[in-house]
This record gives sequence, structure tokens and C-alpha cells, in this order.
Amino acid sequence: MHILQAKAKLWIDSAGEVMKSNSNYSPKSFSPQDQQGQGLNDGFHIIGSRPRPPLPTVVAPLPPQPPERPQPQAAKIIRDKAPAPSPPEPNPGPQRGSFLQRWGWPMAAVALVVGTSGVGLIATAMLLKLPSAPNCPGIFLPTASASMRLYCAQLAASKGTPEDLLEAVRLVQNLPPNHPLYPEIERYLEVWAEDLLQLGEEKFQAGELNEAIALARQISHYFDNPTLINDTIARWQKIWDEGEEIIAQTVALKAEGAWGQAFQMAAGLTRLSNRYFATERYDQLFEELTLAQQESKQLDESFAQLERGGLDNLLKAIAAAREIPPTSSAYNEAQTLINEAKKKLVDLAMERLRKGNASGAMEVVNQIPAALGLNAEIRDLSTLADAATVASFGTQVNYEDAIATAQEISTTRPLYREAQELINLWRQAIEGGVRLDAAIALAREGSIRALDAAIAQARTIQPNTPRHVQAQNLIRDWSRQRDILADQPKLDIANRLADEGNLEGAIRQAQQVSTGGLSNQAQRQIQGWQRELEARETQPQLDRANALAQQGRYDEAIALLQEIPRDNRLYNEAQRRIREWQQQQSATANVSNPANNPTGSGPTLLEQAQQQAQGGTPEALQGAIAQAQQIPRNSPQSGAARQNINQWSAQLLNLARQRASRSLSEAIAIARSVPVESASYNAAQAQIATWEAALNPQPLPAIPE
Repeated sequence: MHILQAKAKLWIDSAGEVMKSNSNYSPKSFSPQDQQGQGLNDGFHIIGSRPRPPLPTVVAPLPPQPPERPQPQAAKIIRDKAPAPSPPEPNPGPQRGSFLQRWGWPMAAVALVVGTSGVGLIATAMLLKLPSAPNCPGIFLPTASASMRLYCAQLAASKGTPEDLLEAVRLVQNLPPNHPLYPEIERYLEVWAEDLLQLGEEKFQAGELNEAIALARQISHYFDNPTLINDTIARWQKIWDEGEEIIAQTVALKAEGAWGQAFQMAAGLTRLSNRYFATERYDQLFEELTLAQQESKQLDESFAQLERGGLDNLLKAIAAAREIPPTSSAYNEAQTLINEAKKKLVDLAMERLRKGNASGAMEVVNQIPAALGLNAEIRDLSTLADAATVASFGTQVNYEDAIATAQEISTTRPLYREAQELINLWRQAIEGGVRLDAAIALAREGSIRALDAAIAQARTIQPNTPRHVQAQNLIRDWSRQRDILADQPKLDIANRLADEGNLEGAIRQAQQVSTGGLSNQAQRQIQGWQRELEARETQPQLDRANALAQQGRYDEAIALLQEIPRDNRLYNEAQRRIREWQQQQSATANVSNPANNPTGSGPTLLEQAQQQAQGGTPEALQGAIAQAQQIPRNSPQSGAARQNINQWSAQLLNLARQRASRSLSEAIAIARSVPVESASYNAAQAQIATWEAALNPQPLPAIPE
């Protein structure tokens, strides 16, 4: 038994070495029955192929068995007859027999048992020994048998990778058609080709178009009809082209800022029969659009801030644009914004320097971010700000010192042109100062002639120069002095005429005063004289109304005073008297007519009309008149109603005249509501005719030729 165990261990070790040599192949057994039903998920089948019968399992060929050794036969122990003993020699010791005579049969039995057991053990070991597995990685195709090649092909194909399936095809593809295994090999080739095509479809769905096409073309000659492969490749390419076209159109819409259309176009990827475009590529494109939209919105606000200008807006626009990463589609646009903002920052600082605001220019300089790369411009701006500070003192020496400082900026500096512009500006300031001093000297005389000369001299100072503002202020002061000197005699004459009672002449004389100097004073005096004239014209009207009221003719008196316009000097006095007469009129009516409201429950019809008329609007007055007209003539309130109708009619006419300054059509409509029985009806009709003529002027007669 120890010998059998030792031999079995030796066989296991040798079999392990053989299996190690086949480590490149999976030990999984391959059976065509396991592949039954396998095929392309999209319904592809081999064109022209027949239904496959179950494929036989091919196993590795058995190596030749060693010939059986003849079983050892037990040797016969032939015991020879012993020879006759020789005559004993004379020896005095005891006599012993031979070894065979003493141990022959036991040794023979032992030898027979040992030999038989050994032969049995050897035979058993030979029967139990498995055939050695073939070495597939080291197979040599020209000398390998078909069964060996098919076995190795099955082993390779069982791994399911494109490389292993192609290796399986390579191992069996060149067998002659008359080989007994040729039909089985053909069926295996079809299965493996379909597996390869399925792997190509998976690569296409995963977004590996070129790899899928390359794999499909490698197996095209294994199909009975290569049209299937060509159609499959064409389908892949068509779907891929559609996806690329959708992406291109989406990118174009994104560049135009049409975000809604871009998102709708990108959604078309989800409808393609390709997992890569419908999921991974769509998600990627959606994220790109979302980020680009956010960045575009951010840039839109930044561009708006850039257009608004100002230091704060420019700095905010730059900060927002710098947040756009280089990988963004809006990066180039952001860089354009930053470059424009940099230029505007420099221009803002220079604008403040031109206005003499050196501290404002340094405020801009100190807040320019260092990352903008404007170090050279910052140094030039600082130099020019120092020069502008000196020039702000305004003397000729100061301007000369400022010019000397600005001349330190050489032609190679970025702000050389701006420095020369300020130098010319300060030179003009020196020249303007000389001219302004001469104008001031002329104006000291104080006469109209001297002031005119000073104004002419000051106007020679050009705009946008440091002395221009000062010159304009002096020109304005000198012009006012000249107007006063020229208009004072005219106003003195107007005042003398007014004192003499000639208000019309005073007004005409005061109107000759020009728009400057004493014009405001002249206008105030003209307005006072005009009110006084109106009061003179209105006083007789007021006197006549008082006389009528004293006679108890309150309606006529009130109607007369209601014709006085609001801007008349006696308007307030007229309104006061109207209120007094109305109160007297109401008191008289209540005392003389106690039956106006016999039940005592609620206001009378006249009282309701009077309450409505207090609104003072055309509508309120028209409603009050309509209510008052409902009072019967035989009613005790009839007289008071007629008086109120006349009063309210006069108010309507007055409102129409006031409205005529804005709209003649509205004025006519209000005047038409004056009732016929009122005292103001004729005046209203005359006024309506005048307004209608103004609205519809008669054409001029034709000039005879």
C-alpha cells in the first residue's frame, strides 16, 4: 500500500504541471448545448444558416495506452533430488544439512506472494492514471489533430472575450470540407461569429463605434451572407451620425444663447437607439448646457455692469468674469469682457485726471486687481495723478511743475499719449489764465462797453480746459451786470408810469426788459399791475352785484359774481359775498315757507340738489340742476330752485371757460349743459359759437390769379 500511495502522488504532481501549462485557458467545460438559444439580442441571425442540431462534445484525444504486461506466473520450485551422501570423512564434529533443504519451501511461498502483489499494484496504477491534458498554448497547428484544435477552440471561446473568440475561430478555420468534424466546426463558427457580432453591438451601445465596426469587419467572411454585417455597420453609423448632428446643432444653439431650443435639441439624444447617446452623452450635454446657461446669465449681468460703468460696476464685472474656468464655453467671452473692463478702468482714471480729480484717479488705481496685469499702467497713472495734484492749485508755476512731472513718462510707456494730452491741457490752462486775467482787468471799469469787452475776451478760452469753467462763471456775472445797467432805465420809466396811474403804459415799458438781469423783477411788477387793472375792471361788476343783492335779487347778484375768473384779484372777495348771499337766501326761504318739508323727515328735494352741487364738478352741478328742475312751479321752493339753477348754470359756464384752456371740445360739452331757462344760457351759446369757430376755422378765400 505504501508503494501505491507513492506512485499516486507522483502522478498527481505530473498532472499538476500539465495543467499549469494550460493556465491561459479556463478549465470551464464548453458544450454547444450551453450555447443553444444564444444569439443577438436585436434579432440578428445568420442568413442562410440551417437549424443547428445539438453539437457533440469533443474531448481531448486519449494518448496511446502502454501494452498490457503479462501477469507473472508463480515459478515452480522444483526440489532436486539430493545426491547420495559421500562417505563421511573423518570429522569429529556434528553434521548439518543444506540451506534449501532446511528453508526452500517457505522462501518460495514468500517470493510468490511478493511478486503477485507487485504485479497487481503496477497494473492498478496504470489503470487509474488519467491521460495527460493537451498543451493548448503551445499547440502547433500544422501537426495538431482536428479534435485537438476543436478542443482548444472551445476552451478559448468559453471565456467570451472578443480576442478569445477570434482565437477560437483561428484555430479551426482552415480545416478541409471533407474532414469528418467539418460540419460541427461550421456550426461552432456560426455560434462564435454571432457571439462576436453581439459583442460588437455591446461596444456600439457603450459608445465604442470604431471598435465595434472593426470587430464586425473581422468576422464578416464567416457569414454566409455578408449583407448582414454591412447593414449592421450602416445602422450603427447612421445612429452615430444622428447623435453627432444633434450635438452639433445643440452647440450652435448654445452659442446663440437660445437655451430653450438647445435643451429641446439635446433631448433628441434620448430617442436614439444607442445607450451611450441616450444616457452618458445626454447627461454630459445636459450638464454642459446647464453650466453654460448659468455662466451666460452671469456674463449677461457682468456686461450690463460694464455698460453702466463706474468703478464699482467695473470691479464687479471683472470679478464675475474671472470665475469662468478655461474649460467653459463662455471663457473666451469672459476674457473679452475682462479686456474691455481693463480699458474702461484706465479710461475712468484718466477722465478724473482731466477734470483735475487726482484723488478720484488714485481711488481707481488702488482698486485695480493685480491679476489684471496693469502694473505699467498703474505706475503711469500714479505719476500723472501726482502731476494733477500739483496742477490743481491753479497758478502758472503749478501748471509748469505738473507739465515737468508728466514729461517723465517716455514714449515707450503705455500711457504716453494720455500724458501728452494732459500736458497740452495744462499748457492751454496757462494760456487761458493769461487771457482771463486780461478780461478781469477790462471788467473792472464797470461800464457796459467794458463789460462787453471782458465777456468777449473770456469767451476765447476753449472748452474742456481748466480755465473754461472759471471763464463761464465770470461771463455769467458780467452779463447780469450789463443787463442791469441796460434795463434799469427801462424799469425806472415803467415805475414812473405806474405811479402816474398809467398801468397799461407801465406794463408795455416793463416788457422791454430783457431776459437777464432785472427780468424777474420786471415780471413780478408786470403781474402786480395786471391784477390791479383787472381789479379796476371787475370792481364795477362787484358793485352792481352788491346793488342787486340789496334789492333782494340774490340770484342775479350771485350769477354776476360767478363770472369773475379764479385768477382775478377780486375772486376771493366775490366768493365770500356769494356764500353770504346764499346763506341769506336759504334763511329767507325757510322762514317764509315753513311747509317746504311738512313731514320733517329727511331733506327736501331742493336741499338734496344743494348738497349735490357742493361737489363743484360739472357732473355734480348738472345733477343738481336736474334735481332742481323737478320742483313744481307751484311749489313754495320754486323761486329758490330757479335762483339755484341760475347760480349753478353760471358756475357751469365758468368751469367751461376754465376747461377751454386745455380742451375746447370738453368746454363746449360743459357749456351745452347750461339749461335754457337760466340767466347764463345766452352767454353760454355765444361762447359755444366762439369755440366751435376756433375748432373749425373757415378756409381762406382763393387768391385770384
